[in-house]
Amino acid sequence: MDKNIDLSKNLKIKKDLINKLKELINLDMKMNEKYLGFKDIQNQWFKTGAVPRADNVILWNTFQHHIKNFYDYLHLNRKFKEIDVKYNLEQKKETIEQAKKLIDIEDKIRATKYFERLNKKWKFEIGPTKKEDEIKLKEKFYSIGEQILENKKEFDKNRDSIINDNYLKKINLLNEIQNLIQKEDNSTKEWQTKIKSFDRIKSEIEISGPIPTKEKKKYWSNYKNIIRLFYSKKNEYFKNLKKTYKENINKQESIIKKAESLDSSENLEKNKKEIIILQKNWKTIKPIPYKVNEKNWKLFKSICDEFFKKIHEIKTLKSKELIKNEEEQIKILKKIENFDKKDDINILIEDWKKTGNISSGNEIEFNKRVKKVFIKSGLTEKDSIEKLLKIKIGSMNQSQKDSEINTLNKKLEILKKELTLLENNISFFNDKLKENKMLDKSRNEIQSKKIEIETLIQQKNILKK
Repeated sequence: MDKNIDLSKNLKIKKDLINKLKELINLDMKMNEKYLGFKDIQNQWFKTGAVPRADNVILWNTFQHHIKNFYDYLHLNRKFKEIDVKYNLEQKKETIEQAKKLIDIEDKIRATKYFERLNKKWKFEIGPTKKEDEIKLKEKFYSIGEQILENKKEFDKNRDSIINDNYLKKINLLNEIQNLIQKEDNSTKEWQTKIKSFDRIKSEIEISGPIPTKEKKKYWSNYKNIIRLFYSKKNEYFKNLKKTYKENINKQESIIKKAESLDSSENLEKNKKEIIILQKNWKTIKPIPYKVNEKNWKLFKSICDEFFKKIHEIKTLKSKELIKNEEEQIKILKKIENFDKKDDINILIEDWKKTGNISSGNEIEFNKRVKKVFIKSGLTEKDSIEKLLKIKIGSMNQSQKDSEINTLNKKLEILKKELTLLENNISFFNDKLKENKMLDKSRNEIQSKKIEIETLIQQKNILKK
């Protein structure tokens, strides 16, 4: 017995509890409140420690007497009697199930001690049940107790052999934990599997029974070190995992902010590639806690969906506008085709400019038909081309002009190379062939290239003004 236990203090507490139990019957309160008070007194009694040995029996009998009085009082109220009996029945069934598990525990000493605690609970802590139930339950409970005692006797007969086997088993189980520690695991899933294995092995060690006394100190020291090392490795991994989680969450939040910025921009079509890159980058961010990932993904997905919805709406609108523009351009082209001197070509040209985006085919057709009108009005072909170019330039901004100049420079570079090649080739013709068709063809091509080069230079000069 623990020398620090205050027996006199415990005696006083238990006497006070008996007095409370005696007074409980006469208190002016609801029946359910009395019943709860009774259960509280019972719990306090069993939590209170030992009393002087000379007072123990008398005190216990007095307590049981007043418990019986309270149950007799309870019987006046059938409802509470039924509740209490039902509760006690469940408690005894649960105690039997706990006792059953002790039969298969390898540590027979531990099983016997634990059954003794269950037996004390059965006798002193759990109240009565129906008589017919009580007989069956008691028989079942003590039958299990006999089996546990038999197991203990069998263990005592072969004690040395069993505890040596236990020792070898525990050593093997410790080796399994060491193997788990040495195995490199780089994912949460792998670590979860490892933890399950560790918990299973640890449980097997705890229930595998006693070992030789001479080996205890060394074994348990080794056991504690290995267990501590496993927990240290586990804590280190999950500590680093939290850091990784934080970094990855920040990456996701950064992508979300970037997507929001791109979605609020006016130039959505230009941002389309960036959004697709963000979607690809999102897939590479792992690991992330499930709930946070789910929440962030829903937000990111909704931003992307809204972005592509806007692009689709813009494309649909542009498509409608293009159809409308195309229809309007065809009408103007017909008017130019059937142009009458009474009409004003400048009005048709202004109407053409207002039609928005113009396909290359329509633009070629427009230039061709307007040029024809200019020539009919008395302008030379060169003047007609110059006038058409000025019309085109009139609707251009500086950026568009620069782009057009760049395009013309590239064309000029190609034409000059072609002209040089033609001029080099013609020098190889001998005198006898100078009047043949091939020579004439080459001369015509040279002249054509020179005219084309001159026209492009003229266009460049106009654009630069």
